[in-house]
Amino acid sequence: MEYKIVKIDASNYARFSDMVYWRINGVERKIDSAPVSKRLQDELLNPNLEVYGVEVGQQLVGWISLVYIPKIGKYGGYGHVYVDELWVHKQYRRNGFAEALMLKADEFAVKMQATGVRLYVGSENSGARTLYEKMGYKAAGDAVFMVKG
Repeated sequence: MEYKIVKIDASNYARFSDMVYWRINGVERKIDSAPVSKRLQDELLNPNLEVYGVEVGQQLVGWISLVYIPKIGKYGGYGHVYVDELWVHKQYRRNGFAEALMLKADEFAVKMQATGVRLYVGSENSGARTLYEKMGYKAAGDAVFMVKG
């Protein structure tokens, strides 16, 4: 299946927003033509954030959100890239899209001179764990995901 990896910016954010809607609600919607807010434009221009989508035809069917977090002390000023989110619509899985998106994490780490790439994955998410292990990631202890607000 032919596809492209595209960087998400203000020019294609409406299609990205529609894909997120599709993920959350399970149904597609037409492209939201509302202008991208100044806040979103600023976020998309943040040098510590990169978001990429998988484009099949004119449709985005998956994405990865990457965040670089600077670190001082132990790592001598070199931080880590974190995979914040990775998702591919179930119809499009097993086409190499997630692997192609994960390669963007490696590229971003090189660009930012990061110490490495980190991610969290649910212990019950065996498909994702298999993908990450295939790409060279290994479990580095147990963690509990916590949120506030």
